[in-house]
Amino acid sequence: MAELTIDIVTPTALVFTGKASAIRVPGWEGEFEVLEGHDTLLSLLRGGITTVVTASGEQRYITGRGFVEAGPDRVTLLADSCEPASEADKSTAAADIEAGEKVKVDTFAGSSEWDAAEERAELARARMEA
Repeated sequence: MAELTIDIVTPTALVFTGKASAIRVPGWEGEFEVLEGHDTLLSLLRGGITTVVTASGEQRYITGRGFVEAGPDRVTLLADSCEPASEADKSTAAADIEAGEKVKVDTFAGSSEWDAAEERAELARARMEA
């Protein structure tokens, strides 16, 4: 099995470090996958589900916004937050989506309040999907 070295890092923790055959991430323009031998890439990360494919199976995480740097044998994902998808609380997520949508209706697109609500809703939608 071809392997990448994967590091998932937040401002407060090294969430994952290890070998994997692939990683799927929620890029700003859509989900993409990195395999061994990938061209060098730097991409914005949208809040969503990141999946690390290891020899023992898939490990899924809810990742916040950030950056992902990929190369032929290494991927570093820097996110403002990250939690195991298995710990997602769907009832809280549903409430967060509702609250975020209300803020977006009551504010102007592009305002700081609207942007914060959209970011919160991204994570909540990922928790619902997890």
